[in-house]
Amino acid sequence: MTKQVAVIGSLNYDIIVKQQRMPHKGETFIADTLIQGPGGKGANQAAQCAKLGLPTMMIGKVGQDRFGDALVGSLTAIGVDTSHIKRIGSTGLGVVNVMPDGDYYSSIIKGANELITIQDIDEIMEELKEAAFIILQQEIPQQVTEYVIERFKDSEIQIVLNNAPARTIPTDVLQFVDLLIVNESEAAYMTGKPVTTVSEAEDIGKKLQKITGNTVIVTLGKEGSIAVSNEGSSYFPAKKVKAVDATGAGDSFIGALVYGLSESLSLEECMKFATEVSAKTVMQEGGQDSFPTKAEMSRIVIR
Repeated sequence: MTKQVAVIGSLNYDIIVKQQRMPHKGETFIADTLIQGPGGKGANQAAQCAKLGLPTMMIGKVGQDRFGDALVGSLTAIGVDTSHIKRIGSTGLGVVNVMPDGDYYSSIIKGANELITIQDIDEIMEELKEAAFIILQQEIPQQVTEYVIERFKDSEIQIVLNNAPARTIPTDVLQFVDLLIVNESEAAYMTGKPVTTVSEAEDIGKKLQKITGNTVIVTLGKEGSIAVSNEGSSYFPAKKVKAVDATGAGDSFIGALVYGLSESLSLEECMKFATEVSAKTVMQEGGQDSFPTKAEMSRIVIR
């Protein structure tokens, strides 16, 4: 069986502003550079999967506007199956302010992403049943995300949930998530505990793992990531690279992780590979354009 990935989630057109700092309240600050391009957590994760050679289909909605044209066109160009992207209303937008060290501030205008319905999922249920992985995030209505998890809880399909932006998820839903991925702020939101150190991240990862009963990953940006499974927990430091733009790096990490799982790599090998891929991503400007391809990563030895 072809290990196909179905990504159900958001598509945003990104407007990225590079600047030295954020303006103060009431201040007009002159930025350095404007970069525009495809984004959205769902589309980003689909793009990275496809760029690494995984058969990937994207399920979502964009507007009937030029931004929607650009988003569908860019995913199609890198091999994503876009036949299940519907057109309605206006396209979701991401406005991202990037600092010199690569850190960023991001605001989202939901647009058509908020119009995805349970009926849309029911219409493609047969196609979804053919997938080996379903990747979900939280930039679409939560009832849709939870419905998908519930529908496939007894299947062989692996459910990957990136709880971003963080939402409260019932425990009886979380327990059917095979792989939960959160960053430090999302982990803190879910547990009510601060995450400021690697040790705190590990403790919170263990708490979340007890809830899901499956694998939990806490990403820590330039500090690396923690993986917690039934076998124990491990810390994976980030590669020391010159970060240019961290936009989409978390999505790149997730796409690479799913690729590793599709290749039947161990969790440790998947984490190391995803770390390498996301490091490559932050070294270049932009979102999906900065995601490395399978050819670019072919020299990486992780076994």
